[in-house]
Amino acid sequence: MEQIILGSIIIALGIYVFKFYPFEKGNVMKLVIAAIFVILTAICKRLAIMIPLFGAESFKIGFEYIPLMIAGFFLSPSYAFLVGLCSDVIGLILVPTGFPFLGFTLGTILVSVIPSLVREHLQNVSQKVVQYVVIGLILVLGIGASCYIYTLNEITISQTVHLMTSQEKITLISICLALTAIFIILIMLLKKQIHDQEAKEFSTWILCVVLVELVVTLCLTPLWLDMMYKIPFVISLCIRVIKECAVLPIEIFIGYTLIKFMKRMLVRLERK
Repeated sequence: MEQIILGSIIIALGIYVFKFYPFEKGNVMKLVIAAIFVILTAICKRLAIMIPLFGAESFKIGFEYIPLMIAGFFLSPSYAFLVGLCSDVIGLILVPTGFPFLGFTLGTILVSVIPSLVREHLQNVSQKVVQYVVIGLILVLGIGASCYIYTLNEITISQTVHLMTSQEKITLISICLALTAIFIILIMLLKKQIHDQEAKEFSTWILCVVLVELVVTLCLTPLWLDMMYKIPFVISLCIRVIKECAVLPIEIFIGYTLIKFMKRMLVRLERK
């Protein structure tokens, strides 16, 4: 039943993006760009590494979300939908895991589609509004993560229970609040140093990354793990909240650096 519901959601999302954001006929460049991002995502999936956290190999650092989000940032929602779908299918071919669970397929599609929809709907929104939305969302995420960590008494990792000490809680909360403050200060500094259009682009990218991590990583993925493997939602969520302290700045700054590089490359190609 879950697979049928998830399949229906994927089909409905596909109908929506193809109806309101159809393909541009004859635009071979966008198809080439989409194919490149699918290949980059497949490569990044194989480069994921596991890092010990609280004594167990439980902290996975992967960069497959970055090419998916950049694809959505540059392409329309219909292209982004295909990039996410093809990336998931190719990933299953390269690393077979049995019958595919469509929840993870939906998550991969959303990683690419969310940035595309965000950029489409923010085109006519002023830089100040985008900036205030980003700052508000970062504050909510940082304070919410800090409050959640404060309530944790133990973390279960690979059937090993780790009791959270007060010192560990203080350290993790300090990291969350420090990153929150750094993000906000950086946004304010950028506003003074660059023109409004580039500041809006950077703010939009931050909003895309935060929304993807909030919706897919912190909400949907723990739900899928609970449905598939009976891993309690709260246990899965606590590891991911801690993980986001390290992953968010990496995705934001590496991703935006690649976006500027891609823009320069596209301008050169258009001149030729």
